[in-house]
Amino acid sequence: DVAAFSSSSRSVLLPTSLNFARVARNAQRRSIKASSLINTALSSSPTNDNNSVDTTSTSEAERLRQKAIQLRSEADAAEKQLSPTRSSRQVDITAAAAREAVVEYFDLKDSCWELSYRFANEPENKDDNNDNSNNKVPRKFYSGKVQLQFLSDGYTTNLSTKSNQVNEQQAIINKVWGWDLEISDQDSLRYILFSADITLPPPINTSERFYFQARVDGGEMEGEALSLVDGSVTVKRDISAPGGGWWGIFRGADGILAQFRQLGEFKCRSIAKP
Repeated sequence: DVAAFSSSSRSVLLPTSLNFARVARNAQRRSIKASSLINTALSSSPTNDNNSVDTTSTSEAERLRQKAIQLRSEADAAEKQLSPTRSSRQVDITAAAAREAVVEYFDLKDSCWELSYRFANEPENKDDNNDNSNNKVPRKFYSGKVQLQFLSDGYTTNLSTKSNQVNEQQAIINKVWGWDLEISDQDSLRYILFSADITLPPPINTSERFYFQARVDGGEMEGEALSLVDGSVTVKRDISAPGGGWWGIFRGADGILAQFRQLGEFKCRSIAKP
């Protein structure tokens, strides 16, 4: 039964494919039938035998000719119906292939990228299980895609259009700020840095600035394309200073003691320029 099911499932066609195949078969059948009728009509054409004309044969031959002409006309109409479908299918295939074609950049300036992100509204806290306060902010994750272009003047353009439908899994990227390329003091590797003002929908319902960072690989040798990898999303959070002693001098100065906390990750794919 499994083998039979597998064999039959391979022959299943989509409704569009069934309609296309049905029109093609009908056109072929009309064409074959028309040719057969024409041959029959020719073989049944009137002949002179002792200067007598067989009127019955003449009428039958004419009827067959008219029927063949009608079938040929229907076959031609079916062929014309198939031609736009074939053309549109070819255009769709060509467009899809162009979209999937690999786009390479050798300089970050004016390059375009699609970011697939997933991040939370708050960094992970190891003490969350012991925090039973009413002011505890719930941790929710958001995912989506955004297309960006890093302009040669250091600004960033958001190529994606805003969606009018907002749900609990969708964050709104209001503005993307300028980008910069830096070499890390820790590993001496190149990183691209930029930030964005993002609004998180209810129940979080907050707006703040998120920071994006990705390592830049390639581009150091001639003909070597760039890639952006190991993307991370962070947010700036104040450090709660312990009470008493030397730390007391920072009381009332919010924002002086702060650090970047990781919220999530993102992946980059190079895309064609608009």
